[in-house]
Amino acid sequence: MNRVVLVLALVAALWSAACGGSSATVTPPPPTGKFTPASLSGQYAFVTSGEVFTSGAITASGFSRLGSFIADGKGGITGGVEDTNTQGVAINQAVKITGGTYTVQANGRGTLTLNTTFNGTSSTVNFGIVLTSTSGGLLIDETVTGNQVSTGSGNFVLQTGAGSYSISSVNGPYVFDFSGTYPDTNNGPASVVGEFQVSAGVVTFGVEDLNNSGAFTSAATFGGSFTADPFDTSSLATFGRGLAQINGLHYVFYVVDATRVRFLNTDSPGSLAGDAVAQTTPAPTSPSGGFVFLVAGTDFSSGITRVGRFTINGTALSNVLVDTNDAGKFIQTNSANNASITLDQTNPGRGTGTFTDPAFSNAPFTFVFYLSSPTSGVIQETTIANNLAVDVADGSILAQTGSPFTSSNISGTYALNWSGLSSPQNNFPIDEEDFVAQATVSSLALTGAGDLFQFSSGQLQTDVVANGPIAVSGDGTGSTSTTRNTLTLKLTSSKSETVDFVVYFVSPQVAFFADKDNNQGTNRIVAGVMNVQQ
Repeated sequence: MNRVVLVLALVAALWSAACGGSSATVTPPPPTGKFTPASLSGQYAFVTSGEVFTSGAITASGFSRLGSFIADGKGGITGGVEDTNTQGVAINQAVKITGGTYTVQANGRGTLTLNTTFNGTSSTVNFGIVLTSTSGGLLIDETVTGNQVSTGSGNFVLQTGAGSYSISSVNGPYVFDFSGTYPDTNNGPASVVGEFQVSAGVVTFGVEDLNNSGAFTSAATFGGSFTADPFDTSSLATFGRGLAQINGLHYVFYVVDATRVRFLNTDSPGSLAGDAVAQTTPAPTSPSGGFVFLVAGTDFSSGITRVGRFTINGTALSNVLVDTNDAGKFIQTNSANNASITLDQTNPGRGTGTFTDPAFSNAPFTFVFYLSSPTSGVIQETTIANNLAVDVADGSILAQTGSPFTSSNISGTYALNWSGLSSPQNNFPIDEEDFVAQATVSSLALTGAGDLFQFSSGQLQTDVVANGPIAVSGDGTGSTSTTRNTLTLKLTSSKSETVDFVVYFVSPQVAFFADKDNNQGTNRIVAGVMNVQQ
């Protein structure tokens, strides 16, 4: 069976899913907690990135949503606006959100439905959500209609300046991370990390590192601008929405508050998306201590994830641990040689790190990072082997705090999300997988439920029961042991499977994780985050 036939079969399965949905045979535990519909009240900026099938298509396309919705605290959506980008080809701007509904259970799990209108056509967009607090939460796109099937992971954050935004709302230094496809003739995977300074709508200075399908541009300086959308001027004050140019590329942006701005590229055929976060002043120049990082992307033929940690002491790196899932092949880094870090004196906040690993003898690992504070930032892999980039991958870097990590402090209620690629048939097609859930952790046992969307099989499964143990070894910093912390999660709905993860705790409240093997015929390359609910 060739690729085209497999994709056509997948399309048929997805359209069938629009009529049926999940046929769960288990019941999640009764929801308990403090959340109610009133916990979701106000205006929220949201983003998801994943894949979409549209009517008549024979392949899945990269797909991102960026927008703002207003929740009334009673289960209703009273308005909003969104922008969507399908692989840089179908770019719909200023799509009106005319209404909608939402639900919130006591444990923070719920649903969100947005009614939209664009060019005279009405549509419905569906999400599964988990609140992390009244200020936001995690979500996955669960849209399954006769015209479109889409999934993707993301989050929503309370906007604090609703009705009074202006261009001056974006002011000062910011660190950013954009990923997707680059708007050139190659239209390949790309990662852009960097920092810029904004004043009165003008980017007075910027510097970025670009990985465009394996072609690197390092520490390139640039300018840019922020303006209102001339075709939808009212959306700036109301929703914080406007237009930006950054290093010659065009974006739509949404202001969350003075500390965060969200972006979506609008140059055809590009589809870059991401956030810019306010940088502390003065810019951090001497990070120290333990840091956890997570990068994800593509090795140009499949997916790749790397999750790990290291200790920074001046210009030295030590206690380096890394777990790599490259197209389903799992490799651990337990020791590192020639490890060092270099801080960029010309561009404060920017730095590079490198180390070698006997398991990857042909190439040293190299990374570039931009710190938004002494304890957080963005990171991009820049490793080259045999004169070629090994991947396009980026993500987050956070300082490790609160160790030792034990059953006494890893406890409470958490929101979980993972995303990446999977193929339940353990062959092609391999497409987007997204999972969002809420769980309780007690005595290092996790119990909860969530929604799982596997594009490869056309399965949207709701109320999937998730149970399993967390095994904590040592303090998680790499200073006492190379044994990994793990999570073995059993997922049960109309079927049952077990997924094994390696876990790196940033703190007792936050952890990064990535799958470490292929179980029960499913080829997975996914990574995610676990956040305590507040």
